[in-house]
Amino acid sequence: MANQLGVLNALDAAKTQWYHFTAIVIAGMGFFTDAYDLFSTSLITKLLGRIYYFDALFKKPELCLLVLQLLLMVWPFVEL
Repeated sequence: MANQLGVLNALDAAKTQWYHFTAIVIAGMGFFTDAYDLFSTSLITKLLGRIYYFDALFKKPELCLLVLQLLLMVWPFVEL
């Protein structure tokens, strides 16, 4: 426990360096790309469904698209 407090005290006493800004930018880019992936998935799957599953007499395979959307929304939480 004392060793952990020593590490935390050393981090608190450290001066801000260029490395800190680099880490913030990299973490921000990762958060942005992950959020973009999650929010664009529904739009992309609907477009792919209209392109590859188009049939004038057959209704869109909504169940297939729904399963794909749910899988892509749940996958980031499963991959721990």
